[in-house]
Amino acid sequence: MDEEIYKKIEAYLCGYMTSEEQEQFELMMSKDMELKKEVNLANEINHHLNKESWLSLKGTKNKQARNDIEDYIKSNEATEIKSNISTAGKRYKKSQYSLRRRIFITSIAGIFTIVLLSAIFLNQNSSTTDLYSKYYTENDLPSIVKRGSQNEFLNNGIIAFKAKKYEKAITFFEDYLKENNDPLIYSYIGISYLELDKTKDALSSFDKLLHSVSLDKSKALWYKSLIYLRMNDKVELKKTLSSIISDSTNFNYNKAKELLLVID
Repeated sequence: MDEEIYKKIEAYLCGYMTSEEQEQFELMMSKDMELKKEVNLANEINHHLNKESWLSLKGTKNKQARNDIEDYIKSNEATEIKSNISTAGKRYKKSQYSLRRRIFITSIAGIFTIVLLSAIFLNQNSSTTDLYSKYYTENDLPSIVKRGSQNEFLNNGIIAFKAKKYEKAITFFEDYLKENNDPLIYSYIGISYLELDKTKDALSSFDKLLHSVSLDKSKALWYKSLIYLRMNDKVELKKTLSSIISDSTNFNYNKAKELLLVID
């Protein structure tokens, strides 16, 4: 776009146009989507140069994401960025109709994009956490209490697991496995490692269940998908979910189909 168009954009946003000029310009925008995009971009930049409206969070529905973004905005880094943008805006305001205006818009757009992408990233992470909370339930874990009523290691492992003392739970479960062949215990060990943020160990545990002869071994695929979901590893998550839906008899077949639709 030439400089004359940028002058018109400036005049339109600042209210310098007459009613007739405004109508003509809006007619131009309705026929030229590129022009409309430029106007919207310039309007966003002007909006975010205003101290009272810095980084509006109305579009961020997730509460945790909003809190994270608000904390970032209050940080020294965000304050410095805002100060630099405001200073630049004042410096260029005197030469509104110069070619530098276009350069200024491009520079500010870059800064705005970085901040916006940070907000989106925070929102994505928060959404991933929400999805994990939605799809993970202890009810999916195999019931092993009745089978362990006579085994001290297994009983203590379950008690520790329920109390969220995951390191102790892992120790008890591993001691139990030294004397018993029970692949389903790997699901409890895997979740325990996951809660301790030891994702590599968690995946290894579920692989042991997956390669066992247990009738419930397909549960390992579901739990691996939850790990990748929590890790925000979309590539591996899709692969694992695709493996689940390849066989309708697999555990949580329908949930896997649903989750695939959600993440796409």
